[in-house]
Amino acid sequence: MAMAKNLDSIEVLRQRTLLDLKWRKLLKLAKWFRYAPFVDFVLGAGSMAIGNVHPESDFDVIVGVREGRIFSARYGLNLIFSLLRARRLDDFETSSRDKFCFNHFVTPATYSKPPHNEYRKRLYANLVPICGNPEKIKEFFEANEWSEVNADNNLSDLRFGYPKMSRFADFLNRLLGGRAGEILEKKIAEPVARRRLERYLAKKNSGGRVIVSPEELEFHFTLPYEK
Repeated sequence: MAMAKNLDSIEVLRQRTLLDLKWRKLLKLAKWFRYAPFVDFVLGAGSMAIGNVHPESDFDVIVGVREGRIFSARYGLNLIFSLLRARRLDDFETSSRDKFCFNHFVTPATYSKPPHNEYRKRLYANLVPICGNPEKIKEFFEANEWSEVNADNNLSDLRFGYPKMSRFADFLNRLLGGRAGEILEKKIAEPVARRRLERYLAKKNSGGRVIVSPEELEFHFTLPYEK
């Protein structure tokens, strides 16, 4: 019995050490979120938030973006983290070790929505603010009070190291916040994204949740934890 307890303790220690190492890698890259246009906040999600990581785990995040600019924000993040070689490019987690998986973008209209199941309740209660406007993050957490999340506790997490976006991002937001940005979003970013996603999704046999809209982008092709 004592040996079994010792083995359990060693396994817990290994898991905590692995989680700590992965968070160090994630936070080393987190500063680059500050340069993406129209991004209000980035929250650490998935196994990084819950803690059930394994060596091949990627970095799941929830990205909150400005209303009316979701496709532009997505392309901005894709560009930045592709240049850093830190973006997941396929659906095989084993080939995406320590890379960001941009599979969920939300706007204020979709901060909270069903399903309000036990897995999502646990996930949202443990989301880790990484970067972004504290007021917007608090707004997101308050919209998800059903998960019993404590916004003040989450916002005081020491991993929340970037509460302000860069001047470069502020410049892009002002430059593309008006008519020019509207044309870029509606005439270029959205149509191109929809065509590419339509071709990509046609090849998938998704049993999960896939949403492509101006209010939300979500690509979870399987949902093993929510069944």
